[in-house]
Amino acid sequence: MVEGWSFASARQPARFGCAEQRDAPEIEHAVTYTGDVFFCGLPRPVTLCGLAGEEFVAVICNFEPDSEHACPRCRVEVLAAPTVPCGQERLHDRVLQAAPSALRTQLLQALRAGAELGIWINGPAERVAIYAHVDRIAEGRDALVSLLTGRDRVGVARVLQPTGEFVVVLPQSTRPVIAWAPADVSAS
Repeated sequence: MVEGWSFASARQPARFGCAEQRDAPEIEHAVTYTGDVFFCGLPRPVTLCGLAGEEFVAVICNFEPDSEHACPRCRVEVLAAPTVPCGQERLHDRVLQAAPSALRTQLLQALRAGAELGIWINGPAERVAIYAHVDRIAEGRDALVSLLTGRDRVGVARVLQPTGEFVVVLPQSTRPVIAWAPADVSAS
């Protein structure tokens, strides 16, 4: 447990992509997306200061409001943007959908207390299965293993505890499944 930790205290600043204005590449802008769709079903990008997608080029980095090259209007908008939930809060909200169990109750308590996320990775089940450490699971293995085969997209999260870790598989179309892997397998 982390003293004084809460979901509210752990919220993080919103992040935005970065773009350079075509006719003034030295100015960096914060990019977001509208509800409109434009190409292959992709959302239409716009900057927070109102530039349309054809007026800028996206760059692969986050907008940094403290940069000397930051658009002043985008800077104000980014700093005023609401904070976003931390990983623990996002995982907590997903775990609430899991079937009620003692493991679920313990995991929810650990997340509310600020337990460290060891990993949270998403991808095809057969590719992310290795991150579940199935060979270490002592409780909940059978339900978890069946979700870790095939190409369906799943998330695998591990929540660290002093005596072991919770392993959560987060399928897109069904409830999350929770398992427990003790720190010392020989002790189970």
